[in-house]
Amino acid sequence: MGLHGERMMTGRPRPVRPWLPRPRSDELPDLQPRAGHDLLTGVEQVLAGLGSASDRQLADDLKGALARTAACGDTCRVRAAADAVRVAVDLLLAGAEDRARAVLIEAHSKLSGPGC
Repeated sequence: MGLHGERMMTGRPRPVRPWLPRPRSDELPDLQPRAGHDLLTGVEQVLAGLGSASDRQLADDLKGALARTAACGDTCRVRAAADAVRVAVDLLLAGAEDRARAVLIEAHSKLSGPGC
């Protein structure tokens, strides 16, 4: 040990451990979320916020979810649900919150059902 409790260098290189290959699987994991994941998340957040947030803010949140879905290239894969969300945005902006809730519940079932 040196003056400050440090180990002194001996001048010899550290032994190098041999590289051992790790077992690999030939299949790559699917890291991409399901189609419409961003839209589903947005719909769930808006359904939870109905009645407590302004209709304009909720409509903006849905527009953001639609934009994220489009950016991922998922809109064509969840077109029926995306169309329903667009209708819900128009209903929220028109002040028809109850009708928008029904449309969003329908969109939620389309997004969370099998095949999405």
